[in-house]
Amino acid sequence: MKHTLCTILSTVVVLCFAASALAAPPSKVDCKKGGSISAMLAHLAQTGSTRGITILVSGTCKENIYISRFDHLVLQASPSATLQDASNGNAAVVNIVSSNDVTLQGFEVNGGAVGVVCWYFSFCTLNHNTVQQSGAQGVFFGRSEGLLQGNNIANNASFGVEGNASKLQTYTNTISNNGASGVIVDGGNLTATSDTITSNGVFGIRLLNNSVARVFDLTIDGNSAAGVHLESGSTASFEQINTGNVITGNGRFGVSVNDLSFAGFVGTNTVNGNLAQPDVVCNPQYSATRGAGTVGGTTNCPN
Repeated sequence: MKHTLCTILSTVVVLCFAASALAAPPSKVDCKKGGSISAMLAHLAQTGSTRGITILVSGTCKENIYISRFDHLVLQASPSATLQDASNGNAAVVNIVSSNDVTLQGFEVNGGAVGVVCWYFSFCTLNHNTVQQSGAQGVFFGRSEGLLQGNNIANNASFGVEGNASKLQTYTNTISNNGASGVIVDGGNLTATSDTITSNGVFGIRLLNNSVARVFDLTIDGNSAAGVHLESGSTASFEQINTGNVITGNGRFGVSVNDLSFAGFVGTNTVNGNLAQPDVVCNPQYSATRGAGTVGGTTNCPN
């Protein structure tokens, strides 16, 4: 009995030690005092400390940050911080590659070729950041997964958010005034809830190459072309949790369904008042909808 008890206690001690090792105290970087996130990450990589890391950041950090092969890394503004491009627009401000569960929280991200890149089988979370004034995409995902919540993604030269062969979840973001489409999904998956996608230079949302989207309670208005554009075998389901989706005042159609694509409208959705008619349009070839006649606007799609 004593031997068994000692074994149990030893196991508990080992498990407690392992848990405490993963829960390391936060590191701090103060860019006002010459600190560098890149230098901190390099130090952690050299010492093998690449798992379960939180870095609290303050000040304006003028650098281009490369994150590779980290696991459970949190970069958190404390209480506020700016990440400013130092490459004269030639590199991403934050470049995340081959990393699992990297969180960027509370930053203002300015400039760069791209604001934030998450690629090569990474999982990235962006919480309550402002990403603006990049030379191309605000946020780019390539062959990766992402969660975007409460961000302001605006005034980037190309797309606000691009997902290429990626799986994205978005919630309560504002995506506005980007030079091309607000959100583009190419061969991927999107679940979007309670986002506002407004005043972008082309589409609000564009889905292509067999992309699939479920969208809940979005506001999509004032975009220069269609509010939502589906092409090349893509599918979108417009669904209601609270208000339903509101797609109005866009420069072309509200929802444009094109070759081999499908749009379904479930519950209460409002698609009307767009500048090109009909509000829900079925274009050649072999496009289809369900529920297009329930959205309060005009349509040429068979019911």
